[in-house]
Amino acid sequence: MRLIIVANRSPYHIKKRKDNIKLEKAAGGLVAALDPVVKNTNGMWVCTGESQFEKYGIETPYEIKQIKLTKNENSHYYEGFCNRQIWPLFHYFPGIYKMEDKDWNLYKQVNQKFANEILDVLKPNDKIWIQDYHLMLVPQMLREQGVTNKIGFFLHIPFPSVEIYKIIPRRREILEGLLGCDLIGFHTQSYKKHFMECVDDQIIDAEVDYESDIVKHDDIKSKIVALPISIDFNQIDEIARGSYVTKKVKELRRNFIAETICLGVDRLDYTKGIVEKLEGLEYFLENNPDYHKKITLIQIAVPTRTNIKEYMELKKQVDETVGRINGKFSKDGWNPVSYIYNSVSLKDLVSYYSFADFVLISALRDGLNLVAKEYIASRINNDGMLVLSEFTGAAEELDTGNTMNPYDVRSISEAILKVKNTDIKEKEEIMVELREKVKENNIYKWVNDFLSEL
Repeated sequence: MRLIIVANRSPYHIKKRKDNIKLEKAAGGLVAALDPVVKNTNGMWVCTGESQFEKYGIETPYEIKQIKLTKNENSHYYEGFCNRQIWPLFHYFPGIYKMEDKDWNLYKQVNQKFANEILDVLKPNDKIWIQDYHLMLVPQMLREQGVTNKIGFFLHIPFPSVEIYKIIPRRREILEGLLGCDLIGFHTQSYKKHFMECVDDQIIDAEVDYESDIVKHDDIKSKIVALPISIDFNQIDEIARGSYVTKKVKELRRNFIAETICLGVDRLDYTKGIVEKLEGLEYFLENNPDYHKKITLIQIAVPTRTNIKEYMELKKQVDETVGRINGKFSKDGWNPVSYIYNSVSLKDLVSYYSFADFVLISALRDGLNLVAKEYIASRINNDGMLVLSEFTGAAEELDTGNTMNPYDVRSISEAILKVKNTDIKEKEEIMVELREKVKENNIYKWVNDFLSEL
């Protein structure tokens, strides 16, 4: 069996420094987990890119087929349909959703390019695993060309309820595209249920069996599964025990005078609820003056999609909110918010996780949220606490003992107080259980479980 991974992004890229050109692996758990499987099966990765490996004569660990997109294709397929239509709608932001026919036409065109590339290289026993919302039409396109190989698909973002999903004019075509798969995976039972209900609602000739989690359509049986993605627990645990983190944590302790450190780690995306988190902290400080100078939020905001209007507006709003809160409460060298607008290396991130007394995840909607699992893996002393938005996929999987509603400033404020009022023994019991769960259900198990089903 040879595994073909199909994804928007390449697992490797060329890094140029002066005269030095080298191959660099993309960051993130997904690439790390899939890399050995693709290598061991003598497999292939199909993705977008400039095909620079051949140009510079650099050998990759396995074959990477890169599809070059035109500027127009990238604008309408990626920025348009993927990020101005699917992303906001699947995250329950219909007000940001913008329907344009050209976006759909180019999305279809790029998906066909992917299907054609796969057809060119496909062998009889190959298994195909397609990743995420960028490529939802590819499975059916392959079936239309007579492909009988096993096809799997995993959606890394939420799948919305019927009421939200129905807003998409091309709702039926997307579902039919996915139903070309033998196996369709989601992070949670809720997303799985939503998908099956949407098929039931939109595709009259589909048979949906909720007991066996099977959907039959056009002579294809699609098995629908809930498999929450995870992290490389051992890698993060090992970093947390290392000398770099020990040194960095000591340095952070010298720089912050507050006795309690709250940490936020998010991409600067409107789905992440950063403004809501800040307003929740503001409400907490207004109503709990005893905690002035005693708590600081370190908010790491990683830049993303900086050329899209909604993201530019969000950055301005976050900057202004941080300024307002610090202007209102700062005194004697204490700032309630320390704001870092930058990418952070994994070692530094683990240092912040190890330093913080609790992490506050305020996502308004999130497919899963791996920050939660990274924080857990970093807590080698079984201390700390995780405050989790009830609208994350992680809240369905992990019992943190402290969930909140990010739309309600009082709920955020109460969650912060709960961290302060929960005794050390209870925090330890919760963290021990969470660490065992994340360690067992790691990223490698996730890959194996999916491929075993396929």
